[in-house]
Amino acid sequence: MDVSTVTTSDRSLLHAVRSTLDGADEAFLCVAFVHSRGLHLLEKELDGLRRRETPARLLVTTTFQEDGSALSLAGSLGLDVRVLNPGGGKTFHPKIYLGSRSDVAQAVIGSANLTGGLATNLEAAVRLGGTRTDEPIARAWAWAEELWSDPRAQVWMPRVGEQVEEPFEPGLYRALRAEVKKDPVFRTLSHGRPNRVVELTPVEVLVETERSTSRTGGAEPIPAWMFNLAWDRLRSFGELTNRQLLDDLRVHRSSAVCAMLARVPGVERMPGREIALRWSQRR
Repeated sequence: MDVSTVTTSDRSLLHAVRSTLDGADEAFLCVAFVHSRGLHLLEKELDGLRRRETPARLLVTTTFQEDGSALSLAGSLGLDVRVLNPGGGKTFHPKIYLGSRSDVAQAVIGSANLTGGLATNLEAAVRLGGTRTDEPIARAWAWAEELWSDPRAQVWMPRVGEQVEEPFEPGLYRALRAEVKKDPVFRTLSHGRPNRVVELTPVEVLVETERSTSRTGGAEPIPAWMFNLAWDRLRSFGELTNRQLLDDLRVHRSSAVCAMLARVPGVERMPGREIALRWSQRR
């Protein structure tokens, strides 16, 4: 059995969780807290499970959930969601990601919840690679199954009309609104092409570019979760590159996101040919 330590510092933790789910014929996630941006980090793998009709489960507590929007998104991505609130002074607090394909199995067990923290916090975990019968993996899976079958675990049912879209973080939203009011045109940091903000809402930015005009005749939306992930990563690690946005965070509107963040107080463009931002207020 292979055992390795994975962390967010070298991005190996996120990649380990993705590889655990990628191509699995069964997946099981037991985490204390779920956030929409964490689900978006795994959206490609989760969507693959859904399209193949692969059994995929999520066990979580609502103790730390402000609302049900993230769980509604999890359900829309094909996860079978149950909520376990043990009570009696106990808190459901694991962070376990399990996946298997035929006889091959992986487990990632550590500190990271299913949030943007998979890429933006300082987190660490142990990755186990082997088979479902290897004792450490088998015990983790059996423990998760026991919790899933706990009579206190309830099937998650979204409320009618519940919002699925993740809103902007309040501080970031205020900063972006102030910059849009000053000048709604944000120029890309590479070629200076204009990104004109047509509307900024609590859950998205409608941006008109030369490309969007040719494709749709107007503006196209950029969801708030993309900005939130970029914002968290920048402030946690002090720097953020366009390549990290594309490859790690899967923010495919990276040029517009960088252009807008570059005007937020405390953010500055780093010198060099690569598009990179620095958080100047980091301590």
